[in-house]
Amino acid sequence: MTIKEKNLEMGIDSSLSYCSITLFKNKKILWDQTKKCDYGHEKILAKLLQRLVKDTGIMPDNIKYLHLNRGPARFTAIRNCHALMKGFFFNHKTRIHSYSIFEHYYLGINEELTKNLLCIIDTNRRDLAVQKISAQGKLIGKSKTYVIGGELFALLNKDYILIGNGLKKLKRISEFKFVKKKSLNLYDLKSNYFINNYFKKKSTYSFPKIIYPYSPV
Repeated sequence: MTIKEKNLEMGIDSSLSYCSITLFKNKKILWDQTKKCDYGHEKILAKLLQRLVKDTGIMPDNIKYLHLNRGPARFTAIRNCHALMKGFFFNHKTRIHSYSIFEHYYLGINEELTKNLLCIIDTNRRDLAVQKISAQGKLIGKSKTYVIGGELFALLNKDYILIGNGLKKLKRISEFKFVKKKSLNLYDLKSNYFINNYFKKKSTYSFPKIIYPYSPV
């Protein structure tokens, strides 16, 4: 399959325990692959990019928009993703849409919402990072970390919809099994979520600064 079209869009991500690349245009996916990856993200992501180029024959100048997660996430994994894209687009400027990890999760939702959400991220420590998101996809306030205990229990019992990979950890704890009933079962991040433009994002030609206050898995 050789793709000679211009104005394509690419989504790429390695911020959690998956690596993924999606090539699309006008919300139609042309190429998409995801691979589970606990470690060695840079090797997996480089192989996926090589496979994309081999399968489609695309060059950097075929791509008009790059959709990129800026974190917060595993610093090395997300840094290597950005470095790979800087190398790929070295001789060709492309417009960049950057997203926080919480906005990225929101893009994976495929149903209409009437309630605010809480995105729960596993920080790979003893606490969880929590970010409130409006039903329209706007971040509300700043993220906050909680130890797994009474304060977090009270917050999650409020009238919110829950998403995020931190729910996997909570569901294994008997006191927090109730989160399953409030969750959208959206635990993993994938690059094909970027086709869902729920809200307008200003593009730039500059790679975004990576956000790194903690290191989710």
